Amino acid sequence: MKIKSKLFFTLFNILFISSVLFAQVHFDADFESGNINKVKQVDSTHYEVTTRKDIGGRWFYFRMIGVKNKKIGVTVTTSDVDRPMYSYDNKNFVRFTKEEAPYVDYFEKKYECDTVYIAYYTPYTFSYLQSRILQWRQSPYVTSVDTIGYGKKGLPLQDIVITDPFVPSSQKLQVWIHARTHPGETPGSFHFDGIVQTLLSDDPVIEYYRQKVVFHLIPFVNPEGVYYGFSRTNTDYVDLERQWAKDDSTVAPEVLALRNHLKEVNSQKLISVFQNIHSQASSQCTFWIHTASSTSEKYYRLEHQFANLATSDIPYFVQDDYSYSNLKSYFPEGFIWNHYGDKIVALTYETPYDYYSDGEEVTNENLYKIGRRDVYAIGEFLKLSHPHRIVLDNEDATVTGNWQRDSSGIEFFGNYFLASAPGSGENKITYSSGNIEKGEYDVYAWYPTNPNFAYDAKFKVEGGGETKLIEKTERTAGAQWNFLTEVNLQNGGEIKITLTNDAGDTVAADAFRIIYRGEPSEVKEHLVVKNFKLWQNYPNPFNPSTRISFDLNKAGNVKLTVYNSLGEQVTVLLDSSYGKGHYEVVFDARKKGTLASGVYYYRLTFNGRSVTKPMVLLK
Repeated sequence: MKIKSKLFFTLFNILFISSVLFAQVHFDADFESGNINKVKQVDSTHYEVTTRKDIGGRWFYFRMIGVKNKKIGVTVTTSDVDRPMYSYDNKNFVRFTKEEAPYVDYFEKKYECDTVYIAYYTPYTFSYLQSRILQWRQSPYVTSVDTIGYGKKGLPLQDIVITDPFVPSSQKLQVWIHARTHPGETPGSFHFDGIVQTLLSDDPVIEYYRQKVVFHLIPFVNPEGVYYGFSRTNTDYVDLERQWAKDDSTVAPEVLALRNHLKEVNSQKLISVFQNIHSQASSQCTFWIHTASSTSEKYYRLEHQFANLATSDIPYFVQDDYSYSNLKSYFPEGFIWNHYGDKIVALTYETPYDYYSDGEEVTNENLYKIGRRDVYAIGEFLKLSHPHRIVLDNEDATVTGNWQRDSSGIEFFGNYFLASAPGSGENKITYSSGNIEKGEYDVYAWYPTNPNFAYDAKFKVEGGGETKLIEKTERTAGAQWNFLTEVNLQNGGEIKITLTNDAGDTVAADAFRIIYRGEPSEVKEHLVVKNFKLWQNYPNPFNPSTRISFDLNKAGNVKLTVYNSLGEQVTVLLDSSYGKGHYEVVFDARKKGTLASGVYYYRLTFNGRSVTKPMVLLK
């Protein structure tokens, strides 16, 4: 959509100081999403910049011209940025280094080009969104891009609908995700973009999700705020996030359009998950979980279940990052609760601008990964089970003996978990994948934690002609997917997981996940591996150290290496000759500097043959 030139430049003349020239360094923000107010020269190389404020003045996005080979220092007096972004082409943005941005709201650098663009975080503009929508519409799974309303200046609110058009919608669940209520929160758009990328991927699991769910994706709640470079409001200086309790005659047009569309979608079938994507200045992701006193005990638990699923499998977000508040009617989640109660789980998901709680820098790439995990969390929350990503809950189990249903606490998966008093194994529960294709699979367990639960719960995993016994404590690391082991199905078949009450305390049985990882190992390799055995590390997850054990059936050269999730080497623990026997080595994460939480891999290479296993560091 084009904006009339006269209107465009009139607004910029009113809202911006278009340019300030000092010592032949020119500042301006005369472009889409730009935000600068005043520039003051402090000395020959230093400047103070203020932003145009609405509710706060966090967002800035401006251009400096005439800076080649000049070291320029800038203080942004109205913001709170830690290491903003810069670009020479206004497309590829790079974060200032710690040396270039030594403290909040200040950066200095000698630039390589005459023109440089500076932004709080990488911009995600209205025009860029339209280019992405053109790309996404090439997919047959984008079944529509509906305009559901307009802002006062005529920019559209768009609903991107993603689903499998060949499966009747009447048979599907519905999910709603919207973003950019506050226009300066651009990391939220990259999170959202990652969701769309994932939903349009060729992954057979995602294909299955599209067959089961209609996804309503609203990329910009506040398109005009984005276009004109506002920080938290629309162009009438209204915070749309706090408009949801107003009546139709006084509410902002953007919120009125969203509410009406939401009601229309829910008149067909109630959405199951409502997600409100934001970004925050705090150096962490968060979910805003609403207290039980302002909602209900059931709703409080369901909020935690979704949040816990979303934090599993990614290193950037842990359960300690959650935020809590009483639910307010003027927020979108308040509107959902007041109209639909606990039938719809509604949460605000926030990502940071600078760092995650583990110290990792925020990038577009890891925001895409958060979006990808978000999609799988939705699928797992809805119990969508595909042969490549199987979710087994207690309804899927075969129960023998005395197991009691329990729905106490907020950490269990689904509707309840099963518990058995300690004994000698007379109480047994078995979960089965059914017959699945050949391949390598990872097996995970989910259980609630309790100081009175077993420290030695024994998980027996059978598949591919092998039986593995994995011992876990159920006193820690609950409410997340805990890796148990891998299974190699050479010819397809069944994976079975069995728990008994052969333990020192109460055993909790809750849920399991089985994920396809690729083609099975070659038979020849599998036989050679019998010359040595690499055990799963213990404890796992771990913090800060864990033990890695292996057995050698003959003498040979051993190399034990740890890698991160990108395949980069972290450390070599062993590299020497060893005789036949059992060996154990400790991996202490503290000795390797600041390692982020997440999945790591340890590889044992013995006489030219290797086996790799994952392990999880949780901080």
